Parts: sequence; C-alpha cells; structure tokens
Amino acid sequence: MQDSQKSRYNQYAETRNEGLTGRQDVNMFDRRKAAVSGVKEVISFDSNEILLETTRGMLSFRGEDLHVKRLTLEKGEVDLEGNICELKYSDTHSVKDAGTFFGKLFK
Repeated sequence: MQDSQKSRYNQYAETRNEGLTGRQDVNMFDRRKAAVSGVKEVISFDSNEILLETTRGMLSFRGEDLHVKRLTLEKGEVDLEGNICELKYSDTHSVKDAGTFFGKLFK
C-alpha cells in the first residue's frame, strides 16, 4: 500500500472508531419502530427481547414480535420493529460478567 493510501485508510479507520466511542442515539417511532446508533454488537435477539451493546452501555428492548429490520455494524446502526413495551439501559459490566448465552448454555 502506498503512503497516501495508508494515510487515507488510517484517517477513515480513526473517524469510524471515533463515531462508535461517543455518541449514541435512540429514535423511536410510535412504539413500533426504533433506530439505534452507537451499536457495538448485537448480543442476542428473539421475538420478545433484543439486547444490544452500545457505546453507552447495554440496551435492551422488550416487547412482542420484535425483529431486527436493518443491521449495519460498520456504522453502528440498528433498526428494529415490533410492539416495543420496554426500553432499558444497564451497566456494560453486569451483562458481560454474566457471560454470553452460549456460555451459560454449555456450563
């Protein structure tokens, strides 16, 4: 890779990473749709709960008929739909220390 290409790549990577370490937004529309930014990882999802790791902690959506409509981890964005009954933030460490779903399953 040439120096100018490396420089452009590094600038892009730094800009992308800065976007994921700071701002985190949730936009909700009529309790049927939500757009979330600042998403690092989708921890788990089913029709009753979607659990996301965001730049500001763990974020869970609970409800009925929930599904992930769009997932763009490169941009840190998730769109979801369903009947949203609860939106809850929790400390990142409390969920991470508890382990993953598969970790609990195979203990």
